[in-house]
Amino acid sequence: MKTSLKNTTFNNNIFKIIVIIIHTVAFTACNNIQEKALLENNQFKLAIDQEGNLYELLDKKTGNNLLIPDYKVSLFTIEHDGNQYPITKWVQKDDVLHLKFDEINADIRVKVESKSDYLTFEIIEVNSDKNIDKVILGPYQVKPSEKIGQSIGIAYNDTIAAGLMGLNLKSRGGYEVVARQRFGNTAKRIEDGASLTAFVRNRSLNRVVDNYVQKLGQAVPLKDSDAEIKGAKYALYCTPTSELKKVIKNIIQNENLPFIKTKGVWNKESNYSTSSKFIMPFNINNIDDCIKVAKKAGITCIYHGGIFTTWGNFEVNKEAFPNGYQSVRVCSDKAEKHGINLGAHTLTNFITTNDSFVTPTPHPDLVLAGITKLQKSISAIETDIELTNEHVRPAYHEPDLHKVNPRWREHTAVRIGDEIIEYTYTTANGKLILKDCKRGAFGTTPTEHHKGDQVGRLISHGYKVFFPNINLQDQMAKNLAKFFNEAHLKRISFDGCEGGQITGHGSYGTDRFMKVFFDHLNDKNIVVNSSDVTHYGWHYLSNESWGEPWESKNFREPHLEHRIQVQQELKEDLLPRKMGQFRVDENTTKRDIEWLMGLCTGFNAGVDFYISPDFETINKESDAILSEIKRWEEARYKNIFTEEQRTVLRDPYSVYGFEKDENGARLIFVESWKPKNKETVVDEKTNTLPEHILKGTMEAPVSKDYKHTNMTTEPGQPTASIWKYVQSGSEGKLQFAIRLPEASSKTAEGIYLKVGTQKVTIPFKLQPGEYIVNTGSTTYTHYSENNAIKNKVNIDNGNFTVKEGENVIEFDYKGEDRVTGPEIIVNFRVKP
Repeated sequence: MKTSLKNTTFNNNIFKIIVIIIHTVAFTACNNIQEKALLENNQFKLAIDQEGNLYELLDKKTGNNLLIPDYKVSLFTIEHDGNQYPITKWVQKDDVLHLKFDEINADIRVKVESKSDYLTFEIIEVNSDKNIDKVILGPYQVKPSEKIGQSIGIAYNDTIAAGLMGLNLKSRGGYEVVARQRFGNTAKRIEDGASLTAFVRNRSLNRVVDNYVQKLGQAVPLKDSDAEIKGAKYALYCTPTSELKKVIKNIIQNENLPFIKTKGVWNKESNYSTSSKFIMPFNINNIDDCIKVAKKAGITCIYHGGIFTTWGNFEVNKEAFPNGYQSVRVCSDKAEKHGINLGAHTLTNFITTNDSFVTPTPHPDLVLAGITKLQKSISAIETDIELTNEHVRPAYHEPDLHKVNPRWREHTAVRIGDEIIEYTYTTANGKLILKDCKRGAFGTTPTEHHKGDQVGRLISHGYKVFFPNINLQDQMAKNLAKFFNEAHLKRISFDGCEGGQITGHGSYGTDRFMKVFFDHLNDKNIVVNSSDVTHYGWHYLSNESWGEPWESKNFREPHLEHRIQVQQELKEDLLPRKMGQFRVDENTTKRDIEWLMGLCTGFNAGVDFYISPDFETINKESDAILSEIKRWEEARYKNIFTEEQRTVLRDPYSVYGFEKDENGARLIFVESWKPKNKETVVDEKTNTLPEHILKGTMEAPVSKDYKHTNMTTEPGQPTASIWKYVQSGSEGKLQFAIRLPEASSKTAEGIYLKVGTQKVTIPFKLQPGEYIVNTGSTTYTHYSENNAIKNKVNIDNGNFTVKEGENVIEFDYKGEDRVTGPEIIVNFRVKP
């Protein structure tokens, strides 16, 4: 029988197709076998489709897919120029996933390791025709969500937990946001579940970014391997909740993450991490008194709230510590002999304007915003400065000043060469002109500058400080570590750690400060907390302590709701807890302490006390108060209370005492209480100024009473009042009277006013009943309580001009740290 050529060709083609199919099936089966071995461990396995989408996170014990139903997401996503690109295809070769992103002609190679408790994903190669800005993991949306560890990155319920953890500093948890966040967002609660997200950013290029205090900020490149995406590494884990802390501990130790101990125990498990401390202004002369008070209360840490006179190079107060760091070391050695360690407070990367990073020659790595150029050359005395590039205006112009609490206004200053120039406002008529400038601000030298010279706004903050870029920040962290090493200190709070975001690198900046600091410590096992909890920073933190005592004179009320709310959030983030700061002074009672220590015991939380070294002389119940602190703290440490008793103690509006018995402890109900009503607010338009001091007219009325009391609250926070004074008429000379009421028991000196960029310090010391008058000239007159002239001086450039509309006036006097100063009353009018 004959076979036609046509039939033979057809059969051959069929055979080839069958062979291709067989090979394809075989390859796919082989690839799936490899995938199974690589993308699973004893606890869970992942399933990824041909386009690289994760569609299953299988709990092997229950057979449940932990991903939200019908949800899938690209395992990795690339971001370029604001656009995101998912995986289009992938292959596996040995233990490496080759991920293709055809839309951007890029590929990433990811090494995967399967450990008994977790999987790791490490980016080992990146290839792309275009610049890759960021690589994103997730968001992986999971069903467990009853509890969320926002910062460390866990979503869990009572039975099962899923988590995502960056394994080095560059491997960030969560996603980038402009706003400040108290907790991270690696894990976030969403509808029907929770999301787990991470990313790594290319930090090798100059960028312009907004941050939470400033638009158009500068982000300079990094100078080490953290600049590149390659090397980012993550752990993904799924575990029974009962094993959660054990698994996290294993990951940390196996992957060489920071593993900090307190009293020889991992800081997340050590009870000492919650230990209470006394915040006291110790010095070389009073350290013995401080130790005595602390020992009576069973407190093992004395913490200085304001040890530095500058931030940046961290100089200490020479009067308190004549030999600098070595004097602090003398105090530390003395305290250690009594089983007490010392700590010190700072505002992380904030730089004070009296630091040598600012004056007399500003460091070239102070961070800038709105970088542009001079439109015209200027002499050393010109006070109007025109800039190029209208698009940078948002960095300089403050159109909504009236909407911002003026107490928190920052410096408005620019840098040109080695000169810092303060400006009052900017024009809004199409030209970007800085008006009413103060040349040679902060001890710099006024200089002529040329058209085309670089100009940049120095990023500032309500604490009246400047900030470093990411490279200068490294030096600051090393400076702080040097102080801790030489002074032998054992406790710090990274207060203001959100300042790390101002470097332009988001929370990476915050975490990098902590890492560089710890990398340069001789003893890394110290007790640390911070103002915000970040993903990588979580490893360093021994506790969190939020809540301040300054909002009310009532001991129990300030920030109470916030203090209670945050306890659960900290518990879910697996962080030891504290109840924040309370002020113990002459008005504090033993019952206040019973209330507080009972509440702390209910949450197994420590507490931080602002307390004076002379507390025993100012409070008649001092012995009972100190003994009560010690008794509760020791009982909490020994865990003598049942869970049922701790639940009772969590009621913030009940007070309990306790007695020890054979079963542990017996609670004794003392009283219930409720917050007091808010004090009646006095009409803010009141004017109590006698007419013989400064008389108003219809054309030039005297203002309301502006009142100011100096007291340091948070360390480093400015004590000045900043007032808005509205001039309804045309520009004119400001007249004012400054009074210290006769009922005052204190004096006041070091008084100053600042209007715009002009500041005048008045060389008079006021006694009760005395006052100062300026009638719009350079002459200042000091009057006695009987209206007799005591003194009169002329001050160069001592008269102020106010413009029509809103003017910002700053006022303060020399204070005594945490001692409340006298109330001073100021009235203004404009010279007719």
